[in-house]
Amino acid sequence: MKRWMTVVLCMLMAYVASAHAGDVRKTAEATMLVTGSIEVMPDGTVHDYSIDRPEKIPPLVLDLIKNNVPNWKFRRDDHLEAIFKAKMNLRIVAKRVDDQHDSITISSASFGDADAAHTDQVSAKNPRLPHYPLDAIKARVSGTVFLSMRVGRTGQVENIAIEQVNLNMYGNDAQMRHYREVLGDAALDALKTWTFNLPTTGKHVTDPYWDVRMPVAFDLNVLGQSAEDTYGKWKTYIPGPRESIPWAKSSKLSSSSDAIPEGSVSQVDQPLQLMTALDGA
Repeated sequence: MKRWMTVVLCMLMAYVASAHAGDVRKTAEATMLVTGSIEVMPDGTVHDYSIDRPEKIPPLVLDLIKNNVPNWKFRRDDHLEAIFKAKMNLRIVAKRVDDQHDSITISSASFGDADAAHTDQVSAKNPRLPHYPLDAIKARVSGTVFLSMRVGRTGQVENIAIEQVNLNMYGNDAQMRHYREVLGDAALDALKTWTFNLPTTGKHVTDPYWDVRMPVAFDLNVLGQSAEDTYGKWKTYIPGPRESIPWAKSSKLSSSSDAIPEGSVSQVDQPLQLMTALDGA
């Protein structure tokens, strides 16, 4: 296990070394998104969970999940005396703490109703993919933009904001700020024109609006690859600053946008709210 962790951190430090920067050692991370499902008892305790394609997930990550997820406790808003099954997405992060210590954690999680009909959820209608900025292509810059949106009763975007932009490159502050703005603006320009299918069934059908989140990936390195090719593999990046969303209620933001699969639209209002820390404490 220790040898496997050393390999991951060597990969991370090689990425840092290629950036020719000292302080980046404190910010560079290696990450993967693990998907699966979870079953929650009426009292909010975990009954069981499963991981998609566990054979593709490193053993140390599986042990991390095993040591934490069973200790979680949730608040359920369905008030039913039955086991509730939900989709589960876990963001795993490995990083260098200092020259002597490394860490691997579940940094964020999101949950969705596994039994909900497609008509219970907000979904994109004829989405227009963002244009990959030529400036970023020439500089070989990839990144992921995490967006928060408010969809109104007409199906149009009423408010949109960037929560975070993570990059695959490191430069000085001005360079990184520039490429975060370039990718962020491209994502904003495309998604603010989207229209959405609104829920026609379920408890949120009469809501006055719907807060949703979506990650938008700009990736030059996975052309020709499918999601199957990258699932269970580490990806290195420099996390951007996390911004607050002025028009969103903080009580609704208990989950995190970076724990949503790329290209997925996720409603903020979900029937499960995690009450304990991700480390199970």
